[in-house]
Amino acid sequence: MGQWIQKASMPTPRHDLQAITVGNQIYAISGGGDLTSDVVEIYDVETDTWSQGPPIPTKRGWFGAVLLEKKIYTIAGKTIRSEDEKARTGDPANYDIRDSVEVLDLTSQTWMSLQPITAPRAGLAATLCKGKIYAIGGNAMNNEIRTGGPHLDTVEIYDPQRDQWSPGVPIPTPLQGPALATIDDRIYITAGIGGTERKPNSDTYVFDPDVGKWEQLAPIPTPRCDPGSLVVDRKIYTFGGWGNGGYYDNVEIYDIDADRWTSDASLPEKKAWMATALVQKRIFVMGGAYRLADDSGYKWIDDLHELVT
Repeated sequence: MGQWIQKASMPTPRHDLQAITVGNQIYAISGGGDLTSDVVEIYDVETDTWSQGPPIPTKRGWFGAVLLEKKIYTIAGKTIRSEDEKARTGDPANYDIRDSVEVLDLTSQTWMSLQPITAPRAGLAATLCKGKIYAIGGNAMNNEIRTGGPHLDTVEIYDPQRDQWSPGVPIPTPLQGPALATIDDRIYITAGIGGTERKPNSDTYVFDPDVGKWEQLAPIPTPRCDPGSLVVDRKIYTFGGWGNGGYYDNVEIYDIDADRWTSDASLPEKKAWMATALVQKRIFVMGGAYRLADDSGYKWIDDLHELVT
């Protein structure tokens, strides 16, 4: 079992963010608390310090993000609307659901817009496979957030050479908030919430783009939505999340070669909607949130922890 070590906290507490590893740095992008933030904060693993990056043009949470050729792609998501904005526009909707795609050029440290995704969505997951970006699942929302709105089984594939989206093979179960990973040019998806019963999901699937078919694998032991996840040595780590048991701190690991799940040291606290990053086989988990015990709101988290094995 590993041990969690606390590192320098994020300057801005937030959930629904994304984290991207660039060399020895981690870019913690957008997300927020009561309102969505445009903040980009950069963590230096060697010095255990944070610095400010260029703010994202469109504030977004619950979005997808990938790194490709020195560019960070941010895809779709939601923006929480303030009460002032609702009053000013006369629109009572709690969220703006995004279809925009914005890219941070790491060389120039500037943002640019690309072709939007075909359908606005939040709660999707994104991964890179064979030079293309796969945006999978999500929620059309309908002004609700966690379980409201239709869950999506759609897969959209972005070709960066053509700046163009095309449809992919739908996932077997419509899902929002799943864990997603690519290993050996195959895409793995697990957890999330969805299906006809709109309950936390335990199904695990793998997709081979050369075959064009989803295959079912061993289910995750704890059905959960919105866990953190990353890949280490051909294993998929899932952290926390939420489900029928409330919020979780357990860590479950899928071995793709054995088609088997095992466990590791639990998170320091129970939470969901966190971001994860891997820097030279060092595992980092940051941010997230959980519902307060008195049901009065959420705790937005600024903690950064490293799992030392």
